[in-house]
Amino acid sequence: MIHSIRITPRKKPTVNRFYAFSAVLLLVMPAAAQTLSADQAARLAVDRPEAVQFLEAPIERAEGNLETARTLSNPVARLEREGVDGLGGDGAETIVAVEQSWDFSGRRSLNQRGAKADIEAARFNALSRAANLGVEARRSYFELLAARKKLSIAARYESELSNLLNETAQREQAGDAARYDVERVRQETLAAGIALTEAETELYTAEQSLAALIGAEPLAGQVVLTDALLPDTVISEAYSVAASPVIRALQAEAEGARWRRESASKFMPDVTFGAGVRQTEGFSESTGLLFSLSVPLPLFDRNQGEYRARAADVNEAEARVRLTEAKLASDIASLRNRAQSLIAAAARYESGALSSAMELREIAQSAFNGGEIAVFEIIDALQSARDAELRTITLQHDARKAVLDLAELLPETDQ
Repeated sequence: MIHSIRITPRKKPTVNRFYAFSAVLLLVMPAAAQTLSADQAARLAVDRPEAVQFLEAPIERAEGNLETARTLSNPVARLEREGVDGLGGDGAETIVAVEQSWDFSGRRSLNQRGAKADIEAARFNALSRAANLGVEARRSYFELLAARKKLSIAARYESELSNLLNETAQREQAGDAARYDVERVRQETLAAGIALTEAETELYTAEQSLAALIGAEPLAGQVVLTDALLPDTVISEAYSVAASPVIRALQAEAEGARWRRESASKFMPDVTFGAGVRQTEGFSESTGLLFSLSVPLPLFDRNQGEYRARAADVNEAEARVRLTEAKLASDIASLRNRAQSLIAAAARYESGALSSAMELREIAQSAFNGGEIAVFEIIDALQSARDAELRTITLQHDARKAVLDLAELLPETDQ
C-alpha cells in the first residue's frame, strides 16, 4: 500500500534521537530481550552522527549561500593626500572619504530568491538521501534474515546426511547395505559440509554489512529479527511521482536557476556613492565636505554572456525534471509489477512445491526406515526438500528487494 506522507521541506532532516537511543538500548539489553526490526535498523542508519552530518551539511551550505546573498558589500575607505613639496609640504591637500556600492536593479533580491530555492532543493535532497540510507539498511537487514534462514537449512541438511551416513554405515556392518551406499552418502555429506561453510560465510558478511550501516557491533545470533522476509503488502497504484523528494528537489533547482536567469537579465550596474572631507593646508587653509557618484557605463558589457549561461542552466534543469519524471514513472510501474508478481509467486510456491517437497521428505524418511527405498532415493528426497526451501527463500527475498527498490524511488511506499 502507498501511504501519503507529509513532506516538510522547511525542516532539516534531523533525527528523533529518542528513537535512535531506544533502538540502541534494544541491542545492548540482555540476550533474551534482544530484538531488531527493519524500521529500527533504518532509523539507526539515518540517526547515527555521521549520517546526520552528511544529510545536514548541504542544507547548511545552502543557508550560508543565502546569508552571503543577503549581505551588503563592504564599504571602501579612501585616503588621498597631495602636496607641492612632498606629503608634508605647503599646499598639501588631504581627502578622507567612504564609498559604498548599491544595487538599484534588483539583482540582489533575485539572487536571494535563488538562494532560498537552493535551500529547498537541499532539504528535499536530504529527504531523498535519508530515505536511501534507510532503504540500504533495510536491504542489509533482510540480507541478514535470508542468510540466517539459509544457514538453518544448510545446518539441518548437513545434520540429516550425517545421521543418514551413520545409519547406512550401521546397515553395512549388518549386511543390509552395500559399500557403495555408504560412499554415496559420504560424498553428499561432504558436499553438504561445504555448503554449510558457505552459508556461514554469507551470514558473517551480512552481519558485518548491517553493523557498518547502523553503526553498531555485529549482531549476535541471539538478536531476533522480527520482520518477515516476504512482504505482505499489496502495492497500490495510487502513487504520485510529483511527490517524490527527487522530483521536488529538481523542481526547486529549476526555480533557483530561473531566479538567477532573471538576475542576469538586469544589466544596470551598481551605483557607488561616496562622502568624505577634503582639507587644504598652506597659505589658505580650508575644510569642506566631499560627495561623489560613480556608475560604470554599460556600453560594451551588458551581461549578455552571463544571461545566456543562466538561460542554459534553466533549460537544463527543466529538461532534467521532465526526463526524471518520465523515468521514475516507468521504473515505478515496472518495479510495482515485479514486486506483486514475486509476492504472488512466492506464496504459490510455498503452498505448492515447498509443501509437496516437505511431504515427500517425510514419506521418504519413513520408507527408508522401513527398508522400502534405496539410499539414493532418500538422498534425492532430502535434496528436493532443501532445494525447495532455498527456492522459497530466494523468491521471498527477491520480492522484498523489489519492494525496497520501489521504496528507494518513492520513499512513502511500504517496505
